[in-house]
Amino acid sequence: MLAITNVNLIDGTGRQPTENAVIIIDNGVITKTGTDIPVPEGIDVINAKGMTAIPALSDAHTHFSGSSFFERPPLGRREKTYDYSEAREACLRWGVLTVRTAGDIVPDILEYKKDVLDGKITSPRVLAAGPMFQARGGHPLNTVFMSDEEIEKNACIIIDDDTDIESAVKAVCEMGVDWIKVFYAHINKMDYPNYVPRLSRSVLERVIRAAHRLGKPVMVHVDDPDEMLEAAMSGADCIEHMIGVGAGKAQLSLELIELLKSRNVTVVPTMVSIQRFDDKLEGAAPVWEDLKAAVKKLKDAGVPLAVGCDSGIPLVGHGEGVHDELMFFVEAGFTPMEAICAATLGNAKLLQMDDKTGSLEPGKMADVILLGSNPLEDISNTKDIRLVIMEGRVVFDNLR
Repeated sequence: MLAITNVNLIDGTGRQPTENAVIIIDNGVITKTGTDIPVPEGIDVINAKGMTAIPALSDAHTHFSGSSFFERPPLGRREKTYDYSEAREACLRWGVLTVRTAGDIVPDILEYKKDVLDGKITSPRVLAAGPMFQARGGHPLNTVFMSDEEIEKNACIIIDDDTDIESAVKAVCEMGVDWIKVFYAHINKMDYPNYVPRLSRSVLERVIRAAHRLGKPVMVHVDDPDEMLEAAMSGADCIEHMIGVGAGKAQLSLELIELLKSRNVTVVPTMVSIQRFDDKLEGAAPVWEDLKAAVKKLKDAGVPLAVGCDSGIPLVGHGEGVHDELMFFVEAGFTPMEAICAATLGNAKLLQMDDKTGSLEPGKMADVILLGSNPLEDISNTKDIRLVIMEGRVVFDNLR
């Protein structure tokens, strides 16, 4: 058993913080939280006076086999990345204990996911999309991945209008993926402003219908609001990126906002990945201010927004990128409390794990970050990490 005492508790539900709180952990699970809770004799105690506890964070959009360095391969096999050591260790250090991968090499990522579930590796929990569905000649294989043969063979499903889509989707589902990832995008960042082929709307609909029949939710990568609208109309469960660098259109229509809300479609704006490249694409008009305004519009309308940062692409590091995304959520109009809740319980709801994690409540897994300063005073204080606890076990210790 473990007790954390005298802590400022932000539980992830949106409730006001509890000062001088106690958290009791037994067998990796939170059993009690609150004030005036007796601490059983003989158990380990962490006196967290002056510290703030928040739930562990999650990343709703990552490429676990990718790298934030331009010099590394865009996606690496398990043995080449030392079991994704860069991603794994950075996430633990930054308190990101659950990740949803949005396209990685298979079977590597799925075998790794199983090893994590079996307790063979200390790692964030992994939910995986596996290989990515895309148009022939389209993004990302024929743009940022530069037609790499290994990535084509092991991380992409190339779709033509006459492809047996139902069989292709079934084969991916049988691999053991948690989500289906589809690209519905046209911008070629390697040859801007020229476009690349994109799936037809009817093909997108068929992929989504096939996935839903097999019980798998679908995330759709888009570049602009028009593609957002078509993805939502086609049945997407989650929309990734929203407004990409190079987007010719950045304004959200009332029709789009109402559709997203009525269908409860989650949007993952990956703001940090857009901000990192917004001034680096020659000839492209900046989209950063439009993106912030669009995020604010969706928030005010009640559209669910999840925190994912596209970590594993150049300039967006695993783990730390989630904290940067929190800062950008606040810059776009979220309160610090709202941003924290989005990255904890909000993400857990998207990942259908909110019965197990996402908040510091009795019955949930003891996934706790202890901070040296209060993030409600300044959201950048989420980076002031003193201790990370995963299921009751310390996985990062910076107490001093």
